[in-house]
Amino acid sequence: MSRVLITGVSGFAGRNLARLLVERGDTVAGTVHTRSSGVDDIEERTIDIGDVSALSELMSEFRPDAVCHLAAIVDTVTTPSVMRLHEVNTMGTVAVTEAMREAAPDARLLFTSSSFAYGGAGTDELPVTESQPLRPVTPYGAGKAASEAIVWQFARQTGAEVIVTRAFQHTGPGHTGEYAMADWARQLAEIERGGGSGTIHCGNLEVERDYLDVRDVAAAYAAAATRGTPGRTYNVCSAVPRTMRSLLEGLIAAFGVDATIEVDQARLRRVDQPAFYGDRSALQADTGWEPSIPIERTLADLADSTRRLA
Repeated sequence: MSRVLITGVSGFAGRNLARLLVERGDTVAGTVHTRSSGVDDIEERTIDIGDVSALSELMSEFRPDAVCHLAAIVDTVTTPSVMRLHEVNTMGTVAVTEAMREAAPDARLLFTSSSFAYGGAGTDELPVTESQPLRPVTPYGAGKAASEAIVWQFARQTGAEVIVTRAFQHTGPGHTGEYAMADWARQLAEIERGGGSGTIHCGNLEVERDYLDVRDVAAAYAAAATRGTPGRTYNVCSAVPRTMRSLLEGLIAAFGVDATIEVDQARLRRVDQPAFYGDRSALQADTGWEPSIPIERTLADLADSTRRLA
């Protein structure tokens, strides 16, 4: 790759991917919705992801070798507007493929799906491999599963080189929003500012999840787009199940505060799978990618970035 177009370049993973590609010498352009990525040396265009004409114009001008489609509403559980989620996530994927058909027929497409497309998994299905059936239980997961079908149909109709990744949960510096790790970091930053002791409110801490550093996720996307095999789907995961309690305790240690943990009943989910983690062997075998950032560094960098934002 030398010319890469990233949709959703101002998102959490998008800006990390852009930064990585620029550092290795690629020319990068990206679409944004309302805010800049903050990454130097890239071209940004404010575009509604559903606007095929605007996307086609950008692709005609930029002439990408690869399109990394990351633009999406990342709303994994609550989803206040299912209609809006599918307008952006599902129909946005249709728009990207239509624009590529018109203006970038020779570009490779990396579609970043999600482990939420899998839905649940029984204990006999762990670790989750790419052959696991898709049984999404959230609108977000359903939108990702539908978008996978869309990009594979695009590949069959046009012969385009398409690769799909399914990222498991990730965090790291700059993580904000209504996600467990970002929420805990925000609460702990408030405790730190308030004198260093207090109570942190959380949900179920006994479940096991598969967490990566967002910078490792960006490296995985770059590896898949560059060295992945067209027609394949790759899990992007650590393959290490960690209890949410261990992650919270690690984050408390990173902040160095005296925090009392209190489970908030309002934060508990009606259905919460005891364990969910993936198998990363396919991506590792095809590209050589593997996680490189220890979880302790991830939590420390999350703490530092949250302090700066507070």
